Amino acid sequence: MIPVEKIAGGTIGNLVYYVAIIGILILVATFLRLKVPFLRKAFIPASLLAGLIGLILGPHVLKVIPADMMSSIGALPGHMITIVFACMLLGVKSEKGAGKLYAHDMVAGLGWLWSNSFMQVGVASLLTGLLFTPLFGTNGLFGSVFEIGFAGGHGTAGGMADTFANTFNWADGGDLGKTTATIGLLCGIFGGMLIINIAVRKKWTKVLTVPTKGNEAKEVFPEKEREASSYGTISNDVVEPFAFHLAIIGVAILIGRLIVWGFGKIFGYTGLPLFPFAMIGGWLINILAQHTKLKELFDRKTFMRIQGMALEILVTGAVASVSIPVVLKYWAPLLITTIVIMALLVFYMLWLSPRIFEDCWFEQGIIRYGAFTGVAAVGYMLLRCSDPKMETNAGTIYALDGPLMSPFIGGGLVTALWPAMITKFGATVWGLIACGISLAIFLVIFFLFRVKNFKMQQRN
Repeated sequence: MIPVEKIAGGTIGNLVYYVAIIGILILVATFLRLKVPFLRKAFIPASLLAGLIGLILGPHVLKVIPADMMSSIGALPGHMITIVFACMLLGVKSEKGAGKLYAHDMVAGLGWLWSNSFMQVGVASLLTGLLFTPLFGTNGLFGSVFEIGFAGGHGTAGGMADTFANTFNWADGGDLGKTTATIGLLCGIFGGMLIINIAVRKKWTKVLTVPTKGNEAKEVFPEKEREASSYGTISNDVVEPFAFHLAIIGVAILIGRLIVWGFGKIFGYTGLPLFPFAMIGGWLINILAQHTKLKELFDRKTFMRIQGMALEILVTGAVASVSIPVVLKYWAPLLITTIVIMALLVFYMLWLSPRIFEDCWFEQGIIRYGAFTGVAAVGYMLLRCSDPKMETNAGTIYALDGPLMSPFIGGGLVTALWPAMITKFGATVWGLIACGISLAIFLVIFFLFRVKNFKMQQRN
């Protein structure tokens, strides 16, 4: 057991120490990821692997990392997600006219995402109300954890942990959200790679002609092949560019905090999570910047690097701190709901996608499948596996859906309301409502955007 009290004293000292522990886990996982062939072929991200190592070293298995330290590490995701969401829209530049070019597939794809989001929470709530609560005494809020974990990912799950514990008095929700996020990530990666390899053989892919292999991707870049990951927009004599961008993120978070505070004062509801409102803060700052000379100081890539760093810490901390006893307690509801939702996700991917997308149906379907089992990064990873040179428009069309998707579902404002909706209506009634909304959207996009004489095969 690591004697934490002898190494770091005080809150700030402990925080630095906990981040250092996560750093060691990520470092070990990175070397394993680079050296172990299976991990490369399976596209397992180092952060997920680091979290699994931390879970094994934690208080439920080897007990190397004590429970009090793991509890603090488990609290990090709830704060890291605020940084991730604050960066979401900072530095984004609007592209005039791009939406008109892809209007059909953009609207159809947006419907795909919204329908799928309501499907995940609706199906899980129905199963909870009709099956799990009567048989296992499962809390009705269980119906919310799959959309939070699958479509929202580890970040949303971490961000909602305090809400589950403090507002709804159900601490298990935080651990179950992290668990479903891990399940979704694994289903997204392994399931997505399986689907891609089947699609290649059946000629569903538009450009990929041979099965994809994980060991073909370049993972370490020699000096001559390196590209800039960010750009300095302001002189170091004035301020370090990363510090400047971090300051902007801080302002976005403060705006989000003011919105949450104002909402509580006006409506008397204090259970709102901070992270979606930090994104609104970033959006407001970005609107101001894009209409002034401030836009010259914003580098989108720098915001993405900071966001990426926070996300790596977040995933590692979230997976490492999962409570194994809680997972074992809910193993049956977790297994049953995972099977049902994954079957429906594959249905959306392989049945609906070719019938509503005019161009590159498989590539547009696989990026959405990946994003709604894990995070957008998994979606783009699967897209790159099926379209290595990004020759299709799938990535662009998905990105155009972002402003009408990310702020609301898959971790946004609407996702944050799922527990409140279940509490208000009950799991069964809310499940019926959510499934009804999902089906309505599904039917609208199917009949209004249906591709006549569609073909599964995209190449000869």
